[in-house]
Amino acid sequence: MLRPDLYTAKHTQWFYFRVQNTLAGNTVPLLTITGPGSTAGKRTVVLSARVHPGESGGSWAMRGFLDFLLSPHEDAQLLRRLFVFKVVPMLNPDGVVVGNSRCSLAGRDPNRAYGKALPGSFPGVWHLRVVLYCDFHGHSRKNNVFMYGCDGSRDSTRTRLRQRVFPLMLSKNAPDKFSFSSCKFQVQKSKEGTGRVSMWRLGVSHSYTLEVAFSGSTLGEGLPQPRGQSVPP
Repeated sequence: MLRPDLYTAKHTQWFYFRVQNTLAGNTVPLLTITGPGSTAGKRTVVLSARVHPGESGGSWAMRGFLDFLLSPHEDAQLLRRLFVFKVVPMLNPDGVVVGNSRCSLAGRDPNRAYGKALPGSFPGVWHLRVVLYCDFHGHSRKNNVFMYGCDGSRDSTRTRLRQRVFPLMLSKNAPDKFSFSSCKFQVQKSKEGTGRVSMWRLGVSHSYTLEVAFSGSTLGEGLPQPRGQSVPP
């Protein structure tokens, strides 16, 4: 879905390709998107999607984000002027190709192994001035769009509030899609190997998982409300 756009004349001015090869030989492009001129002094936003192959909603959300970021909209121009965006649209192409739900070709869940795998696989990322990290996912049991963040048990009140500012801004700007009340900020032991928690442990205070529900939104006027609980896959 994303690949055809990566090679158009319209978009090549924004993209720098750094290709990694997967176990099956598929390519994983790292896209760099920013405004013209020097990047000195700019902070970096790192975004990724499709670490879980079955969560196609994450790709749709990523496609929408890239379309906006590359558009002539004045807000998009401001973002490109202020930040450098490092984007991996599909982290697990092997799993997508073979039709896996969560695992890679090796039969492992990559979103539980970031703490061990990422520093060696992407050493350049750790030298960036990363101001925000967000991993795009799809959710099969909840409605709407929401985020998971990170709170430490010893974090100050100021730090805990700062973690919630970005999701709150999203809910204010997209009240018919984004549910702030569905956001959670705990760091559970079972989530220690996720990208969100691993980046947070490395000092990226604004580190999130964006969840896009398979069942769509129940927010806004005239939309049907869910009947009972959805069934897990």
